[in-house]
Amino acid sequence: MKKVEILLAGLIAGAVLAFGALWFVFYQGAPANGAPAIGSLSAMPVITGPGQDESGTPTPPTTPFGDEVPPAVLVNAAASIDTLPTPVPGNTQLYFVPTDNDATATVLYLYNTDVVTRTVPLRGFSYNGVLVYSLNITIEPTSFLRLASDSIASAPPPSWATPAPVITNFTDFTYYAMLSLPKGVKAEGYTLFNPGTGVVDPRKDQGAIPLRFSTDPASLFLPDVQTSP
Repeated sequence: MKKVEILLAGLIAGAVLAFGALWFVFYQGAPANGAPAIGSLSAMPVITGPGQDESGTPTPPTTPFGDEVPPAVLVNAAASIDTLPTPVPGNTQLYFVPTDNDATATVLYLYNTDVVTRTVPLRGFSYNGVLVYSLNITIEPTSFLRLASDSIASAPPPSWATPAPVITNFTDFTYYAMLSLPKGVKAEGYTLFNPGTGVVDPRKDQGAIPLRFSTDPASLFLPDVQTSP
């Protein structure tokens, strides 16, 4: 009988010691000062490597300098870059609203039907009219050129490879933009969605929406409304 009692006492003592050891390990590993407990969402590890889409294809990691980081010229509004204070004689000013945040991009097409090289000024403005983007684009005679506000996926289709697209990083601080089209140059464009990648992949359906252009910024934002007499 005494052997049974000793055995039971030993089992109880062993269970107590094991429970105490487990409790000690958990207490030492628990975060202090009210930090998130193990298993909480905020305690999940941060993945810094390349992400993957649903097909398992690696996608480039996003850059720490995203489209939603204010450009330097917006932080220092007094800075002066190549502005276009007055219309270029003979050019047509074409206004549009680009979309270029961390999940969208804008694609523009330029076609020079003339037999001479043309220069197309492209300008982007913030909500208060501050010039935040400026680029002069050279397009060869009777040639076609594509512009994109995000980088292009590697090994693009032939129509995207030659000539290579010009990257026009508007960022999300360009509220409206303007193309100054010389004689013979025509334009078209659209916005698309590329969430999680920041890369334009012409081989994927990324939900393109045509841009609406206007020669008058007022009509771009406040179109005329036909009223009954």
